[in-house]
Amino acid sequence: MNSRWQANKIGLINFWYYDEQEFPFVKGRMLLRGSNGSGKSVTMQSVVPLLLDGNMSPERLDPFGSRDRKMSSYLLEENDGREERTGYLYLEFKRKDSETYLTIGMGIRAKRNKPLDKWYFSLTDGRRIGKDFFLYKDMGEKVTLSKKELENRVAEGGRVFDRQADYMDYVNRQIFGFETADEYKEMVDLLIQLRTPKLSKDFKPSVINDILSDSLQPLSDEDLRPMSEAIENMDMMNMNLKGRKEARGAAEKINAVFQKYNKLLLCEKADRYERTKQRLQKAAAEQKAYEDKYAECNRKIEELETEILQMNQKKETLEKEKESLNKSDAVALKGREAQLTKELEAHDKILADKKSFLAAKEAQYRDVTNQIKEEENRKYEKEKEVETLLEDMREEADQMAFQEFAFMSEELCADLENDYKFDLHRQQFEHTRQYINDGEKLLAELKSLDRRKDEMIQKREKQIRELDALQRKISEFENMLIQVENEWKEALYQWNENNVELKLEKELLRELSTFADTYEENSDYAVVRQKAADQWIKKQSKIETQINSILLEQETAKTELDEAKTELSEWENQKEPQPQRSEAVIRNRQRLDEAGIPYQEFYKVIEFGSELDEDACNHLEEALLKMGILDAIVVDEQYREQVLTPVKGCEDHYLFAGKTQAEKSLLDVLELNEEVNDIFSNQRLTKILSSIAYGGENEVSVSEDGSYHMGVLAGTVTGEYEAGYLGSKARERHRLAKIEECKNLILVLEEKIAGLERERNNLSERKDRLKSEYDALPGDTDLREAMKLLLAEEQKYELLRSENEKTGEQLTAFLEEIKEKKKGAIEIAEKLYLNCTYETFQSAKSAAEEYDKNLVELKSAHEMILRSAAYLRERKVHLEDLDLDMDQIRYDIRETEKQISSKQEERTSILEQLALTDYEAVKDRLDACISWLNAFPKEFQKRVTEKTQKTDEAKLIEANRISNADTIKVYEKKVEFYRKCYEQERGLFYVAVPEEITDDAGHIYDYLLTDIKDMEKNSIIADLNRVYFENRGFLTDYQLTQNELFAESDESEKIDDYTPKRLDITARYQGTKVTFASLLTHLDEDISELENLIKDGDRELFEDILANTVSRKIRGKINASNLWAELLSVLPSNLWVQKMNTLMNGMDTSSGLKLSLRWRSKTAEKEDQLDTRELVELLKKDYRLMSEEEAARLSAHFRSKVDEARRNARDSAGMISFYQIMKETLDYRKWFEFQLFSQKSGERQKELTNSVFGTFSGGEKAMSMYVPLFSAVVAKYQGGRADAPRLISLDEAFAGVDNRNIRDMFRLMTQFEFDFIINSQVLWGDCDTLDALAIYQLIRPENAKFVTVMPYLWNGHSKELLDDEEKVEQRGIEIEQFDRA
Repeated sequence: MNSRWQANKIGLINFWYYDEQEFPFVKGRMLLRGSNGSGKSVTMQSVVPLLLDGNMSPERLDPFGSRDRKMSSYLLEENDGREERTGYLYLEFKRKDSETYLTIGMGIRAKRNKPLDKWYFSLTDGRRIGKDFFLYKDMGEKVTLSKKELENRVAEGGRVFDRQADYMDYVNRQIFGFETADEYKEMVDLLIQLRTPKLSKDFKPSVINDILSDSLQPLSDEDLRPMSEAIENMDMMNMNLKGRKEARGAAEKINAVFQKYNKLLLCEKADRYERTKQRLQKAAAEQKAYEDKYAECNRKIEELETEILQMNQKKETLEKEKESLNKSDAVALKGREAQLTKELEAHDKILADKKSFLAAKEAQYRDVTNQIKEEENRKYEKEKEVETLLEDMREEADQMAFQEFAFMSEELCADLENDYKFDLHRQQFEHTRQYINDGEKLLAELKSLDRRKDEMIQKREKQIRELDALQRKISEFENMLIQVENEWKEALYQWNENNVELKLEKELLRELSTFADTYEENSDYAVVRQKAADQWIKKQSKIETQINSILLEQETAKTELDEAKTELSEWENQKEPQPQRSEAVIRNRQRLDEAGIPYQEFYKVIEFGSELDEDACNHLEEALLKMGILDAIVVDEQYREQVLTPVKGCEDHYLFAGKTQAEKSLLDVLELNEEVNDIFSNQRLTKILSSIAYGGENEVSVSEDGSYHMGVLAGTVTGEYEAGYLGSKARERHRLAKIEECKNLILVLEEKIAGLERERNNLSERKDRLKSEYDALPGDTDLREAMKLLLAEEQKYELLRSENEKTGEQLTAFLEEIKEKKKGAIEIAEKLYLNCTYETFQSAKSAAEEYDKNLVELKSAHEMILRSAAYLRERKVHLEDLDLDMDQIRYDIRETEKQISSKQEERTSILEQLALTDYEAVKDRLDACISWLNAFPKEFQKRVTEKTQKTDEAKLIEANRISNADTIKVYEKKVEFYRKCYEQERGLFYVAVPEEITDDAGHIYDYLLTDIKDMEKNSIIADLNRVYFENRGFLTDYQLTQNELFAESDESEKIDDYTPKRLDITARYQGTKVTFASLLTHLDEDISELENLIKDGDRELFEDILANTVSRKIRGKINASNLWAELLSVLPSNLWVQKMNTLMNGMDTSSGLKLSLRWRSKTAEKEDQLDTRELVELLKKDYRLMSEEEAARLSAHFRSKVDEARRNARDSAGMISFYQIMKETLDYRKWFEFQLFSQKSGERQKELTNSVFGTFSGGEKAMSMYVPLFSAVVAKYQGGRADAPRLISLDEAFAGVDNRNIRDMFRLMTQFEFDFIINSQVLWGDCDTLDALAIYQLIRPENAKFVTVMPYLWNGHSKELLDDEEKVEQRGIEIEQFDRA
């Protein structure tokens, strides 16, 4: 965490009457003293507010708000001879706990009669103005930098700005960290208000109340996010519900016709199946009947053939008999009588036919009469039907505002039996209907468009909220990045300060610090680390060189130590010393031991003689050593050949007795020691010693000085050798001396190694420390993460902004489309004289549909009337024709009756004559013959005819039977086809059938017949298509599709030209294809679910989010603001108000004025809302622990507020969003109002109103203003970052306040941790409540063109006059270091 920024220094260069002036703060505090005109206000206002936001408006520069003095006047005065002047102002900040600096400032160039040119800058790389960065060039005289020169000098170590807004935003983000620029501006404005309370005029308690309320922290968008999300979800669900209901309504309209279509098709297919099945059954029955009839015909034919044969035989017999009988007279009379009988029978038949015909005509007459009556009744019914239809159509025409109906009705009713041109009326109706359909379609589209518009508006508002949220996040992440950059720089400086080994040069450190200031996405931290690594490697290399040198020296010493220890061990572990031997010698002696060859080592069996002094001994042993005799071995002569035989890898020296003996030999100066204990060894050694001359000449000889010769070889010795091998005592002395020598050498070497080790460890520690210091170099992980987060949010913002712009463009186009469609709809409505509403046109459309049907029925009824009239006319003519026909028939009957009477009289006469003859005798026989013969042709022909008929009938029956068999096959195929069609249709289950209705086609047909009565298939299909296309716009989310079912059957199995294919409507629900009926079910479920969700969401919004979550946030804000007065007594009263009251009551004014503060709750605005007191009382409680009544009251309160907000949002016509109004509604700061109270000695406490305030003295007014304003500033600063400075300024500070209260004011500013720059004519600030203060006495005698600055420092105990401003800075550092210590 960064330590807090603190104001450290202000500077003015070539500004007003300053050439180059710095004013260091001490612990962030500064007092400017001086008389009027000395420049204290000019100096102060150049910092607060000018350098905080760069705004040079005149009224902000003048403490009293005057616009008279412009910034240009501080650079060029009227009587100033200069035409141009460039000045600089700057403010330096420093971290309290580190040497991290940041400077902000501005440059101003004034030209005579030209607008000011201004720019702004910052230094972030640790450079300090006046130390290692200068705002001028020294060219014999100081020339201030131009803007371009400043840019070049600042380079990568800071920023230069052209725009005041950019500078202000930078200062906020870099130093103060308020969430938005508006909040930062509010803070600066509050500082301006605090700078100089205008006691005489505007600054009154009422103004203070507003300032105090505005200073409290409002609910942030993040606090309101649960509410905004809930409201957004609620709006979305309500919109979805509205959409679902509209979709449900549209689906129901489609389904209403679709169900008719489904019923019609099912009924049609059931009917075809059932009728075809019945026909098949009938054909099967007919086939059986044909077979029976065919058998009967064949039997009958056989009978007839027998009868014909018998009749022919009988005929021949009777003809012969008749011929015999006919020869008598009686027969002739009988013939005439028979003839008359036949004629009478013919006339009787004619008479009967005539009478029958007359009866038929009479029956026809009666039928026609009845037909006329029935038709007249039907005509009457149709006339009544026409009357009813016209009445219905009148209502429908009224709904359509179809005026042509009245004319048609009047003209039609004038004479119903005349033709009427319905086609003309239909054209008029269709024209109106088309307008209605167009209007309804437009309004339906508008309704759909309105819904989509609402969706787009909500989507855009959501995007705007999300953009605002993202903008806030970006601002937060920008602030976070700045904070991380500052933390990194502070960590870098702190790191370098803490380093012991890796101390970086100041220039390099500054160069590294610019990494944070210029940090970008592609910034490479490796560059920073590499620069640090270069220093680390350089220093490490130096240390490693030293370490390597020590290691080399240490290694040499260790080798020497190991050798000394080895030597010591050897000396300590051996009985006596032995000369150095080669490996080959050692192997040879091992070989001799293994071979069992005895030998003696020369030096072990010889002792020095007593007559030799030490030098002689040393010379002799060294000579023997060099000659190879000292460690040579003595072997018996018998092994000579064996030992002298060369063996690879072995070598040695052997001593054998010489051939000559010297006059003076080694035998004279050396002795055999005690180990030579046998005579043979003694003899060998004596001979060997005798053969080596000592001091004389021989083949082998040694001189006293150690020189020697062996044959042709001669040699000398060093003379520095010390004997130690010859003789056991000498060897022991030598061994002990060597042990002591080794021990001493070991001690010396160990001490040397330990010293080197200490030195190496020290260097290693330095190296490790150097490495750890390098490793501790602040990394860029946090920077990368902060940048990553910022870039991610910026990317989201850009994507969403682009999407929002696109949505805005779509919305604009949408609104334009809606406008055009509305215009078209209004034009249609005006033409039709209808209200331009969807409901009106929908009603008109329904009326038009009914009118259309009624018009068809009317035309049909009228045609029936016309047909009835024509039919009645025809029947009446037919009735007249029947009358004529019956008269003629009656006449014919009378004539026929006359002829019959005449014939009967003649026949009677003949019968009387026959009675007088013998005719009776032959009469019977002749009659029988004649009768039979007369009957024969007829009977014979009858039999033949019957036989022929039966034969033909048999043939026909057989043909019919064969044909019927084919028909049965056809019907069987049809039955199978229609069964499949029916079962396919029934299998769709599109038509619901009660369980009690069996599933066979006949029952289904009977059940549906009533429903489909008067339905016409093509009309239903047309209606279905129409309603489908009219309403599918409301169902676009479900991807309605019209397709055909059973088309494959249609192509392969078509019978009777009947197509089984049908229209089908499918949809997609959640990506899955569903039937239209399923869609309705899903829509019902969705609507039910959404209604429940809305209820739950409504409950959650009011009971959980508003009454619990947001309430908790409000409660937290109120607690965080510490604003609980005794009046509310719902929380401990020892917080902010209590603290302020304690501070104010502790101030002892000369008039005994006591001040106190209250935060009063407001009363409820409506019955269903709560008073603030009661609301806060409820907010205090945990929602889960509230009683039902309390929870209901709290919920009702917020519900009322939400309803009110919705109304206000609607009333604003979209200018203000519901969310904005809700945010304002939930602004807890408006639930309360501040009240200041005052009390003087001996008086009662009273509210500090504007009028009471007016009675106060100047000091009392100031007191009553400063404390609340200080509190407001503290509250406002809490909205910034924790490391932001709390900088304030006061002009003519505490004027009119007595000394006792001034010290309390300083104590209050200290407790609030304010950095301040204040000015006064009389104040010194030397109060015991301040531990340090920079004081500058400004002197400008007689309005001189210069200002003299006398620096002082108050150290908490005494006031110090210092030499210059630099001393003030140094003393300030000393005080801070002392405080930290």
